[in-house]
Amino acid sequence: MKKITLILAIALFSAGTLVQAQSLEKVLKNYHETMGQDVVLKSETSLSNGKMIQMGIEIPFKQFASKPAKFRIEATFQGMTLIQSFNGEKGWVINPFAGQTEAQEMSEDEVNDAKIQADYEGMFWNWEEKGHKVTLEENEDVEGTDCYVVKVVTEDGDEILTYIDTENYITLKSKMTTTRQGQEVVTENIMSNYQEADGYVYAGKVETRMGGQIVATMVIDEVVLNPELDQEIFENATK
Repeated sequence: MKKITLILAIALFSAGTLVQAQSLEKVLKNYHETMGQDVVLKSETSLSNGKMIQMGIEIPFKQFASKPAKFRIEATFQGMTLIQSFNGEKGWVINPFAGQTEAQEMSEDEVNDAKIQADYEGMFWNWEEKGHKVTLEENEDVEGTDCYVVKVVTEDGDEILTYIDTENYITLKSKMTTTRQGQEVVTENIMSNYQEADGYVYAGKVETRMGGQIVATMVIDEVVLNPELDQEIFENATK
């Protein structure tokens, strides 16, 4: 009887695991179809234009991206330009707003953040090959909307929760928990005002919150796919 009970328990556990895996696969499939993942996979580069709003100040920015995991951000205000550039392995920063006028290499923590940001295909695509652990958690409510919760634990141990609208399959919120300089940091991004560019769907507005307070708002005015980009712009911040 004990043996039969054990076999039954194993069977039930295996069945539960299979159901969850199938559900995760279905959620991600619908999500990718809604967001236009096929368009992303066919493109090689992108250019986003918009503005960052902090403490009532609007700072125009451009973000360049290239497969498989490169990005560059240029944000200009009062004649000064902040630049972040990442080539997939190393990154550089020029921040004249902090008195930093020469390119400095990103720290290990900054590189870890950049790796997540730079993933051109998105962290859900081929997540196993990227070394992530991905699970479907219990549904949660986001401001009155029922959401699937997809949990990603990266190879570096960072945890990202993505809240996907169960009806429309768009992301309403993400919550990232990281350890930086020995301290746990929790950042929330609230997505809204979705737009479409040649079949690719993106959030036109992203509010970043820490400790429940809005610390920055990013407004994306335009996304252009497959612009011609000089790959050298990703190799350091002075190009």
